[in-house]
Amino acid sequence: MSQEFAERRTVEQVEEGTELAPKFDAHGLIPAVTTDYDSGELLMHAFMNAAALTRTIETGEAHYYSRSRQAIWHKGATSGLVQTVRELLIDDDQDCVWLRVDVAGGASCHVGYRSCFYRKIAMGEDGVSEPLEFTESEKVFDPDAVYGDAPNPTKL
Repeated sequence: MSQEFAERRTVEQVEEGTELAPKFDAHGLIPAVTTDYDSGELLMHAFMNAAALTRTIETGEAHYYSRSRQAIWHKGATSGLVQTVRELLIDDDQDCVWLRVDVAGGASCHVGYRSCFYRKIAMGEDGVSEPLEFTESEKVFDPDAVYGDAPNPTKL
């Protein structure tokens, strides 16, 4: 890894400067929001550690940190659904990154849907929780065919 991040010295440097000085949380992670480059559709939210952010910058392909596997994960290495980063942005206080990507295969969700955000929470006036509503009706791919007997990354 050749990428080194600047030390966070002043608010002005972080908010108005040109140095990349990301703020990782107590676990060494920074949130990463990923959208489709052309449509702007929200595809997923994940986390990166310094190494994953560095690999993303170096390769131009999305790398994340899997909290369940405790390892860096190259998105699409198993499924082929690689996310090619077209633009990588950081927010005002440098504690969140935004990846604008092209997705090989047209899906980003390990469940098989295009987006990881495939269910909607009903906003009831009475505050009563309604059943989740699916916003995508068909999966882009069959997870069993793609991942076989690989362990599911979702942990209870």
